[in-house]
Amino acid sequence: MTSRPVVDLDHHSRDYLDHRLERWSELRRCPVAYSEAHGGFWVVSGHEAVARVSRDEEDFSSVYRRAGPDGVDLLGIAGVPRPRGIPAAGIAEVDGRLHQALRRTINPFMLPGAVAELEPLMAGLTTWFIDARIESGSMDMVGDLTNPVPAVITMKMVGLPLENWAHYGEVFHAMVAYRPGDPEWNGAMAKVPDMMAGLLAEAEDRRRRPRDDLLTRLVELELDDGTRLDYEQIGAVLWNLVGGGLDTTTSLTSLALHHLATHPDQRARLAAEPDLMPLATEEFLRYYSVNETLSRTVARDVELGGQRLKAGEVVLLSWLSANHDESRFDSPGDIVLDRSPNPHLAFGVGPHRCIGMHVARTMFRVVVSEVLRRLPDYQVDPDATRFYSGNPTLTGVVSMPATFTPGPRLGPKERPF
Repeated sequence: MTSRPVVDLDHHSRDYLDHRLERWSELRRCPVAYSEAHGGFWVVSGHEAVARVSRDEEDFSSVYRRAGPDGVDLLGIAGVPRPRGIPAAGIAEVDGRLHQALRRTINPFMLPGAVAELEPLMAGLTTWFIDARIESGSMDMVGDLTNPVPAVITMKMVGLPLENWAHYGEVFHAMVAYRPGDPEWNGAMAKVPDMMAGLLAEAEDRRRRPRDDLLTRLVELELDDGTRLDYEQIGAVLWNLVGGGLDTTTSLTSLALHHLATHPDQRARLAAEPDLMPLATEEFLRYYSVNETLSRTVARDVELGGQRLKAGEVVLLSWLSANHDESRFDSPGDIVLDRSPNPHLAFGVGPHRCIGMHVARTMFRVVVSEVLRRLPDYQVDPDATRFYSGNPTLTGVVSMPATFTPGPRLGPKERPF
């Protein structure tokens, strides 16, 4: 057992945000270390250690709970420190039997067969949103395409009104794209209470008028003790489902399209070899790891990577660092479209592995393939493209104006939702 190594890491600092890959490369020299920033937390950066924590919910809790003066607060997964005003994530921030019951309820809507049934709608939406701009020869790749498609699909999967996609998409995109205190972030947070009230109103409607949708299944879910989820729990689950479905796929698709725009040889290869898309999807997932970090609370004293972690201490996991670990990936700083094998952890691993991973993979493939087919010469405006600037947990693109040779509409003028 070694003495506790201390590293200088403030993941909210501008220096970190501007040089995060370089910082994680340095930190992986000691894959389990301690930072004294923000009250102190363990920094877990190596692939093996990140995977170990992710698989072990007995020693590393994902639960978010404010226990009060006589109990132990549990941080949850949302970061160090936890952003103020962020509601609990109802699937990701529970463990044990409740977590298992929720996943059993939600899984049928997220499995490959269910996702395959949604693929025609994904394709129709992609056609429709491209059609809306293709005659003009320009679009904002984010606002006009990569944000709307996941937003509508998320509404469909949960059972929410499809026409509300823009409202939810705008709020969640602003919450992750901007820093707390920015006008855009403050504006989005101000809308959260009304959004939560709307979600709970939908839940109440399902109690009175059940339908064949995921929201009804959540409302009707009977737990082991014979009780059902209360409105606070349902609201937390809906927040998790809607938030998780909206922005991560948007970010991954936007970043990949930006990369392909700036690497024309790889764009040409992927367009010419469509069978390469599954491997390329995994590589973009690995390289960008758009959900870069998550947090855990140490549930009981445990050894990790030669260090002794104590109950109640906080752990920051870096999926981004794990997916760039030189001990697991050759040339991790390069995007290798046909990389195989590719043991990335972009969706996590273990009991909390991303429940929507099949949706994300399919939607990414549909949107990117259609852009390569219909907008083969698109050019991104580098001066007008804006990336997330201050979020240490998530990465993505705020806006990405692009131009291309105008083309014809291919679908109906009536929207497919």
